[in-house]
Amino acid sequence: MLKKTVHKVFFSIALLFLLVFSNLCIAQRNYNGAGIRFGIGPVLSLYNVNPNHSKSASQKMSALVSFRKEVRCDKVYKTYFLFGLDYFFHDVNFRSYYFKPDSVQLYDKTFPYNYSLIINEIGLPLQFKYSFKRENNSVFSPYIAIGYHLRYLLPANLTVSQNGNSIKEDVVDMRFRNSFIDKHLSSFVSASFGLQKNSVGGSRSNFFAEFNFRYGFSQYYFEEKYAASSLYINSYHLVLQLGVKF
Repeated sequence: MLKKTVHKVFFSIALLFLLVFSNLCIAQRNYNGAGIRFGIGPVLSLYNVNPNHSKSASQKMSALVSFRKEVRCDKVYKTYFLFGLDYFFHDVNFRSYYFKPDSVQLYDKTFPYNYSLIINEIGLPLQFKYSFKRENNSVFSPYIAIGYHLRYLLPANLTVSQNGNSIKEDVVDMRFRNSFIDKHLSSFVSASFGLQKNSVGGSRSNFFAEFNFRYGFSQYYFEEKYAASSLYINSYHLVLQLGVKF
């Protein structure tokens, strides 16, 4: 219940920011400064799993692809509002049980099977960015950004193996333990620090590099007859984004 209340509070704050900055950006419509950002990069993820039903969670391959519409909200080229779309996939390995049909489900904490789970997410970001230097007359401008992101879980790809032999391949329905409106919908907050090269003196080579930390409000899990119950997974993500701005 507390988690859902937190979701509602942050969602309300995000909508308030959207309304406020939309009005500010409309007020600045006679000034140039809007842009589109496209980024891609690797992700470092740390995972925690339910120790009663699994262990040894580790990251495999993870990456994020992002698209942002950027709108300037002031006359000094420092304050921006961003919104867009993300695709995030991350691969986690852990050890757990595998119960064959009609077998006795014995939870003896041996965890003899290896699970490889590829999780797919779609994100809807709302971000506020502040540049420490004016972007219209500085070649490079460092910046910080904070954001609220809705995240929607797509079906995940699962492989179960033992001693290197594949036991089960499946597509599973991922869900949030503390969901928001829908079992596949939750959110996270983010904080970013980046450096951006701007168009100054006719240059068109705009690019940026950004570190982004993401903290989610809910564990995620899946339920299948062959898998242990309560396979709750919690994660934190550090993203390195490299991209271009148009």
